[in-house]
Formats: sequence, C-alpha cells, structure tokens
Amino acid sequence: MSRASDIHIEPNREGVRVRFRIDGVFHDAAYLPVELHDQLVSRIKVLGDLLSHRREIVQEGRVRVPVGGNESDLRISVVPTVAGEKVVGRVYSVHAAISDLNQIGYTGSMLRRLRSIMFDLEGLFLLCGPSGSGKTTTLYAILHEIQREMDAYASIITIEDPVEYEFGKWSQMQVNRQVGFDFAAGLRASLRQDPEVIMVGEIRDRETAEVALHAGLTGHLVLSTLHAGSAPETVTRLINMDLEPFVVASALTGVIAQRLLRRVCNGCREQIEVDPNKASLIKRLMREEERELTMYAGKGCEACQFTGFSGRIPVAEFLDVDEEVRGMILEKARTSEILRMLLGRGWNTLLDDGLGKALEGLTTFEEVLRSISLREVL
Repeated sequence: MSRASDIHIEPNREGVRVRFRIDGVFHDAAYLPVELHDQLVSRIKVLGDLLSHRREIVQEGRVRVPVGGNESDLRISVVPTVAGEKVVGRVYSVHAAISDLNQIGYTGSMLRRLRSIMFDLEGLFLLCGPSGSGKTTTLYAILHEIQREMDAYASIITIEDPVEYEFGKWSQMQVNRQVGFDFAAGLRASLRQDPEVIMVGEIRDRETAEVALHAGLTGHLVLSTLHAGSAPETVTRLINMDLEPFVVASALTGVIAQRLLRRVCNGCREQIEVDPNKASLIKRLMREEERELTMYAGKGCEACQFTGFSGRIPVAEFLDVDEEVRGMILEKARTSEILRMLLGRGWNTLLDDGLGKALEGLTTFEEVLRSISLREVL
C-alpha cells in the first residue's frame, strides 16, 4: 500500500473487492466477504467525519492515516451503487518532499526552455494532461525552484482545489465554493496580495481564463493546468473559450503536455527481441525507417512485485509560444493546423519522447501506446 496512489473498495453481489492503483495500474489487494462491507464503510465514514447513517447520498471527506511509516491524507469519496456504497481514497503524503526540477525527468533542452520562461516572472504558462499525469508535482517543482533562487524578489501564492500538500514555503489558498471562493475569486484576491507568481490549480472556465490572462499581461507569472490531450490542443481550447485571440497570443508563453509511464524495473531489466511487425510500426512512428531498434522489458522480480515495472517517468512535449504560434492564435487556427506547422519544423511530440525513452530502456513500447493516444499526436 505504501506505493498506492488510490484505494478502491468495490462491492458486488459476491463480496467486496479491494484494489490499489500503483503506478497507474490496478492491483488486487483483498477480496472480503460481503457481510463485512457495511461495517467497513461505516468505520471509514466515522474516521472521515461523514454521515454513517446516510447510504443514498454522495459524500466526501478526509482521513489522516499511517502509510508506509509516514502520515498520509486519504481523500475519501463515497458513492451509492446498486451493490452498496463504493469507496475510493486518494493518498496524499502529508510530509511529501518537493521534487527537484532536475529530477522530474525532462530533457536538458526542455528544462532550459522552461527556466527561460519561468524566471521572466510574467505571462501565462500551462501544463496539460489527464488526472494523475504529474501536473501538480511539476508545478510544485517549478514554484520550489523560483522560491529557492529568487526568494528576495518573488512573492508566491497558490489557489488549489484541494491543497494536496502543505509546504509552508509560500501562501496556499483552498477553494471553497460554498462561500463563493472559486478559482476566479481566488485569482482576483491574490492580485491584491502583491505577488510575482500565482499558481492556479486548474483553468476550468472562461472567467478563470480571463483573469489568468489579465494577470499574465500585468507583470505576473501565472502557472496553471488545463485538461487537454496535447500542447497544440491546449492553445485551441483557450481560443474556443471565446477569449480574445490577441489577449491569448500576448499572454500565453508556453505549454507542456505530459503523461506518466511505468518505468522498467532496473533489477530485472533485460533486452528483448522486437517482433518485425512491431519494429516496422515503431520506425514509421519515429519517422526513421533505417534505425536499428533495441528494446527492453522487466522479466519480474521481488523488487517490482513481479510486474516488471518500478516507479514512473514523465514523457512530455514543450510548446514555445513564438511569433509563428502567436500568428496562428490570431488566425484562430485549428489544433491540426498548429500541429502540422510544428511538425514541419521538427517539433518533438509526446509520442516522440515516449518512443525515445522506450529505446533507452526506461519504459516499453506497449506502455507508450497504453498511455498516449495516437489520435492526440498524429
């Protein structure tokens, strides 16, 4: 359980299935008698300060529990199903260390481009990807480096939903929609706090996007996330929010799209033969028909619980908003048009980064295709 990011308690007619999500993949942990379900869920509700007698409503809470020798917050979600209440707990380490930006897993070129943007302390910079793709970890790493390198010059404030980790290195605000304090309200309030850097957990609507763009144009660095499949799609998502293209083109400085892929276990990694059909597909995807391919996989060992994988690595694509991209924003270009232009000048996609890491032996080709939809990058 110490490596689990989520815990699922799923009732059915025969019993209660307990599963852990580890490195993005489910693993069965236990199968309990159906008679234990109500007692287990009631105990979780009590610990999470929820209404134990209400079984027909959706409830959310939090429990502080020891996990792997450390304190962790368990964010609880309870929903009614036809077989009984299903419980999902997301695990957050209370005393998690902030990742160093150099250890995130970005290429040297990507880190140099990112630092050139973030130390300018102005504009809107976005990360995109699905839930669980490491966006928050990356944002915290960026904030930590800014705080470490520019503490005397930069005031940092964040608006989060929820505050996943409490670090004490900058001011963190928690969204509370019950009193009207959403991301947009938090952004407006933060602008009156004399900040240089503002992190907004997510841009979900036009109002939040407008305030974020305005802040980026008035001498602040705004960091946020957006749910989109790729960096080019992030640009068009902003345009499709009915925002003024000139404002988007002026404020947006860059976009990173990322995914997390399972890392091949170093303890049992071995070179494997590549099927000729698979090799042909990989070469076509890499646009390198003559390349010699060397692939690796983990055969499974005790260290990786016989999965062949241990931990995760990011794959990413970095979109610099330069004059050519700004011109396409002003023209309200489609995602496919932006992507075509970028590929024409040799831009590296998520797929390119993933395939490169597979050839380095860091992950597998199957893991790349599992995590990256070809429709998003082709």
